[in-house]
Amino acid sequence: MKQNLVLKLTVGSAALMAATYGTGYAQTAVNEQAGTDDDDVIVVTATRRAQKINEIARSVIVIDPEALEVNLAKTSNVADILGLAVPGFGAPTQNDLIRTNTLRGREPQYLIDGVPLDFNGGSAFRTSPLTKFDPETLGQIEVLYGPTSIYGAGAAGGVIQFFTREAADKPIEAELRHQIQFYPGAPQPLDESSLSWKSSGLISGTIENFDYVAQVSFDAQNAQFDGEGNISGPTYFGFYDTTNYFLKAGYDITPTQRLQAVYNLTELEEDDRTLEFLANDSGEAIAVFDEGGNTITYNENEPSDEKQFFTIRYDHTDLFGGAFSAVYYNRKDELISPFIDLRLAQLVFIAEQPEFPDNYQTLQVFEGSGFRVQYSRDVGERFSFIVGADYDEQEINQTSFVYQLPPDFSDTLILGPVIEDLFFTRPVDLETFGVFVQGDFEVTDKLRLTAGLRYEEPDFSIEGGITTFEQTYINGTRVSRLGAKGSSDGFAYNIGFTYDVTTQFTAYANFAQAVELPSLISLGRLLPVEGQIQGDEAIEPQIIDNYEAGFRGAFGPVNYSFAAFFSESEFGETFQFDADGFGEYLRAPEEIYGLEIAADWEVTDSFNLSSAFSWSEGEFDADGDGPGGFAAISSLEIQPWKATIFGDYQFNDKTSANFQLLAIGDRDSALEDGTDTFEIEGYYLLDAGLVQEVPFGVVSLQVTNLLDRQYLTPASQTYRSSAFFNSRVNPAPGRAITIAYQATF
Repeated sequence: MKQNLVLKLTVGSAALMAATYGTGYAQTAVNEQAGTDDDDVIVVTATRRAQKINEIARSVIVIDPEALEVNLAKTSNVADILGLAVPGFGAPTQNDLIRTNTLRGREPQYLIDGVPLDFNGGSAFRTSPLTKFDPETLGQIEVLYGPTSIYGAGAAGGVIQFFTREAADKPIEAELRHQIQFYPGAPQPLDESSLSWKSSGLISGTIENFDYVAQVSFDAQNAQFDGEGNISGPTYFGFYDTTNYFLKAGYDITPTQRLQAVYNLTELEEDDRTLEFLANDSGEAIAVFDEGGNTITYNENEPSDEKQFFTIRYDHTDLFGGAFSAVYYNRKDELISPFIDLRLAQLVFIAEQPEFPDNYQTLQVFEGSGFRVQYSRDVGERFSFIVGADYDEQEINQTSFVYQLPPDFSDTLILGPVIEDLFFTRPVDLETFGVFVQGDFEVTDKLRLTAGLRYEEPDFSIEGGITTFEQTYINGTRVSRLGAKGSSDGFAYNIGFTYDVTTQFTAYANFAQAVELPSLISLGRLLPVEGQIQGDEAIEPQIIDNYEAGFRGAFGPVNYSFAAFFSESEFGETFQFDADGFGEYLRAPEEIYGLEIAADWEVTDSFNLSSAFSWSEGEFDADGDGPGGFAAISSLEIQPWKATIFGDYQFNDKTSANFQLLAIGDRDSALEDGTDTFEIEGYYLLDAGLVQEVPFGVVSLQVTNLLDRQYLTPASQTYRSSAFFNSRVNPAPGRAITIAYQATF
C-alpha cells in the first residue's frame, strides 16, 4: 500500500504537469523527458484519446487516486479540492457554489467520463456541476488548460475531466469508509449541530467479461465554525444531508469491443434547524437563516435537490485499424430552494425599490441530453489523427414562488398558498452541434506538431417575461421584457508544438481558439422591453484567441516547469458593478494573461517538497475606445495570485505525515479602475495530517486551518459589493479536525 502522501504538483509544462503522490515521482518525470521507460510515463485521456503527457503541447494536470485520497480526508467539496490542487483555478470557496471558480479567468468545461456536466447560463443556488457526484467515486482528475478544437463552447478556460473508478480485477472487493469532522473552537464541538460525518460503502469486481462498481454514501453536513467559535459562512449552506448512489457496469463483447453504462443520483435534503425569527421596526416577524430552532411548514413546494446523469458508451479499439467510441448521455437537475425572506435586506438597503419581492422560493429544472462520437487512428509511425462529432441540447427553467406572509410567525412559519409565479431567470433552450478533426505529427525525434479544426453551430432561444430580479417598470407599471433567438456558426482552430531541447529540457507553444456562447441566463438583462429581437450583437458568441508557451525541465532531484498565457476576445462577456453594488452584464473586448510556475524536490528518500505559483490579470474595454479605455476585469472572474507548498515525510512503511500551505494574494486593481466596489484581501492557511496503517485498514487525521486564522474567502469577499449582500459576507471555517477510517477487503 502506498503511504507517501505529499502532493506532487507541477504545472505549466507537458511532462511535469501532474498532481500525484508517492515516491519515485521525480524519476517518473525524468523518464517522461527522456522517453526511456514507457511503464513510468503518465498517460492522459482528457485529450479524448490516450496520449503521453510529454507529447501534449499545452498545460495539463493529473490528480491521481492517491492525491484524491488525501484531499478527501479533508473535504468532500470537489471545488475546494480543485482550488487546492489546480493552479489558475479559483481559491476554495468553502461552500457548494462555484462563485469565482474560473480557470485562468475563464469558465472551464466540466466533464465526467467524457460527458458534459454543466449547463449554459452559469450556476444559480446550489446548481454547481461539482455537486452532482461523490468524489469518492472518482479514480482520476485531468485538467487540460486552454481552448482546443476537440472541445467546443463552454471550454474557453480549459477542460476539467473527472474519470470514475475502475472495477477491481477480482470477483468482489469491498471498501468501507467513515469519517467525522468537528471544530474544536465551537461552543459544543461534538454536538449533533456541529459534528459532520460521512459514511460510504463501495463494491467492485470483474466476473469473466462483466465488471461493475457500485457505491452508496451518506454525508451529513452540519454547521461550520469560524476562528472565533461562531457559525461561519451563509448558514443556508450548513445543515444538509446528501445521499449519493453510483453504479457503473461494463461488458466486454469481444477483446476489442466494450459496452458500458453509468448512472449517478445525488439527493440533498435541507435541515430546518437553521431558521430564526427576528422582528423589524413595524413588529413584523422576519425569517432569517441562522442558528435558531424555529421551523417552516411547507404546504407545497417542499425543498428538495436532486441531480442525476446517465451514460451509455460503446468502444471498439480495432475498427479499420483505429479506435471508435460513441456515447449517449442524459442529465437532469431539479431543485426547490428553501424559503428566502428578503425583507431584512430591504430594510437596510432597498426598501424603496418595489421590483424585489418580499420573499420567494425557486423551482429550478435543468434538463439535457446529447451524444459524442469519435474515431482515432495512427497512420504510420509518426502521424495520428482523431475526428468526431458532438451534439448537445438543454433546457433551463427557473421559477420563483412568491407568498403572502402572516405578520407574526410565532414558532412556526406556515407557507402557502402561492400568490404569484415569476421567472427567476428566463427559460432557455439551447442546441449545439460541432465537428472536429485534429492531427499529431512527429516531425523528428525531438519535434512534434499538433493542429486541429472545429466547426460549431449553436442555436438558442430565451423566453420573454417578468422575472424576479430583472423586472422593468414603465410609468409605474410592471412590463414584460423581451425574449430572443440566436443562431450562428463558425470555425476555431489550434496549432502547437513540443521540442525536446535536451533529454532533460522540453519547450512547447500553442495557439488555440474557442467559440464561446454568452451566459444565456445573464443575457436577459440586456434585452429590450418591446418587440422580439433576433441576431442582435448582444447574443453573438465570442471568439477567443489563446496563446501559451512554456517549458519543463529536471536538474538532479528537482523538477521545474513554467507556462505563460495570453487570451483575447473582441466581444467578451464580463461584469461591472454599479454604484449600488449590483452587477451589470457587459459585452466588451477582453484581454487575460498570466503565468504558472512549479517545482518539485525529492529532498531525501523519505522527504519530498513541491510548490506551485499562479498569477493572472485581465482588462476589458467597456467603451470600445482602445487601450486607453481598458479597465481591470472584476475579481468575480480574475482571481488573485495563489501559491501552494506541499510536504511529506515518510516515517516508515506504515506511517507518514504531510502538510500544506496555501497563500492567496491581494487584488485591488478592479476596485481602483471602478469595475468592482470591493477588493480582495489575501490570507494564508496551513493544514497538516498523519496517515497510519492499522490492522484491517488505514486511519487518517487531518487538521485544516491549523493556525485557526480568521479570514474571508475571495468568493465571500465579492459579496461586499453592496449592503444588500452583507448577510453572505461571513468568515470562513476555523480549525477543523477530520478523522477518517478506511478498510478494503
